[in-house]
Amino acid sequence: MVRFSYLQKRNRLKRYGFVLVSALLVIPLANFLPDSHFLLINSQTISFLGFILVVTVSAWYGGLGPGILATILVSLINYFTILRMDYPAHPLVGDLLIVFVYMLVGFLISLISEARYEADFQKDQFIALAAHEIKNPLSTIKGYVNLLQGKIKKCDKKKFFEYVEEIDIQTNRSFELITDLLDVTKIEIGKFTYKEEPFDFDSLVEKIVSSQQMINRHRVITLSGSTRKIVNADRYRLGQVVTNLLTNAVKYSPQKSPVKVRIKSKRGGVSLIVKDYGIGIPRSEQKAIFKNFYRVQRARQLRRSGLGIGLYIASQIVKYHHGRLGVKSHTGKGTVFSLEIPENF
Repeated sequence: MVRFSYLQKRNRLKRYGFVLVSALLVIPLANFLPDSHFLLINSQTISFLGFILVVTVSAWYGGLGPGILATILVSLINYFTILRMDYPAHPLVGDLLIVFVYMLVGFLISLISEARYEADFQKDQFIALAAHEIKNPLSTIKGYVNLLQGKIKKCDKKKFFEYVEEIDIQTNRSFELITDLLDVTKIEIGKFTYKEEPFDFDSLVEKIVSSQQMINRHRVITLSGSTRKIVNADRYRLGQVVTNLLTNAVKYSPQKSPVKVRIKSKRGGVSLIVKDYGIGIPRSEQKAIFKNFYRVQRARQLRRSGLGIGLYIASQIVKYHHGRLGVKSHTGKGTVFSLEIPENF
């Protein structure tokens, strides 16, 4: 269950006590002006404005529960003190209809307030996670730089090159994290750009697989099949998608297990399949993995690095190209991601 920041700062007595005190203030407020229906500002207007004020403040101060309680209490107070007196001839048509409007407005205010709190909570969580993920490779880089400073005097060439290689890997990781963060921002504000050009799909995949094999020397990454097709699309963006699928396969599977990549031609396009033998994705979470900032529960438990934005970016790129990105997986038995892209879109 999500624990929002305002629930941690204020106990239940304060949150619901605030509602009761605020609701009692509506009684004298509603009777402040005359009841004439011909006045623009009268007791009915004041009571409705007071209702909106109390519900809004209660939802802001205490959350969804207090907001709903304020909605019910103030609606009943207004009914028994003002509304029932104003329309004695038509209680069902007049009073109950207005009470229904009060309830509807109150529930909407409460839900909107809760949604705002949830967005703030997710933002805070994301910032904390992003800072942690970026800090890790930077800490590693700093450590290896300190080791290099000590090894330079001893001139241990083998260790020297090992440290330099690790610094390069961690620097690239930091760069990728920052790039992903910028890409998410661009997608959200509609400034994610694409550059369409014809390119050899097989050559792109071969290059990415080769690069990942060099980075993960102790992992067997196999590539089979071919398309022999020229695709008119954004080479760089589709490269991001393929890279993400491969890095995920490596990250979420045992070190000694293979990762298999297969490409083939389809009618009007190309397809790519990435298969691993890792932790798998539960069926209940398979649709959610393409949402922004979502991470599989098992991955969080194993403390695997990640921000939960790679597959979201990949899905947006594939969607732009009128393609399809699918997943089939069983917990503990691995995952198969499939990518289909048309030759021209």
